[in-house]
Formats: sequence, structure tokens, C-alpha cells
Amino acid sequence: MQEAVTVSEITQNIKALLENNFQRISVIGEISNWKISPSGHAYCSLKDDKALLQAVMFRGRLFTLNFSPEDGQQVIATGSISVYEARGQYQL
Repeated sequence: MQEAVTVSEITQNIKALLENNFQRISVIGEISNWKISPSGHAYCSLKDDKALLQAVMFRGRLFTLNFSPEDGQQVIATGSISVYEARGQYQL
């Protein structure tokens, strides 16, 4: 029988796997729920007909865009997968 691990330990293992294997990737998807938070970071989901991926653009990168993102736009987003350990969620 395998020894039990804590929620933190399994989340750290998943974080390492995802962040080491999905660096600098491009994802095609439709923008959904685009929102700029009071901190200046932008949050949205990228979706297709079968799945949804949470995405964040930190405020320092937001100014490099040459268009105004809107819900429903089809985009190619480039970034890395990261895991927000406090919620156990991954995002681009």
C-alpha cells in the first residue's frame, strides 16, 4: 500500500510536473469573461467546444498588447502553465 501524502505535497508534485513540461506554449482559444482587476492584472478563460483554461496576464505585460481583448475573440495566447497552489488551480 502506498503511503498517503498531504494535499500540499500532491499539489507541489502536480505544480512541478505542469510547470516543467508546459513552458512557453501557444494555445488557441476563445476569450471568455475578460476582466481587469483592481491590481491591474487581467483574467479570463480560454475555451473551445470541449474545454476551458483559466488565463492571467500580469499588468506589466498588458501594455504590450496591440489590440483590446474582448469576450468572443479567437486568439493565440502564448505563455507558461503555472499552478496557484492555494487553490490547486492551473492557468496559462
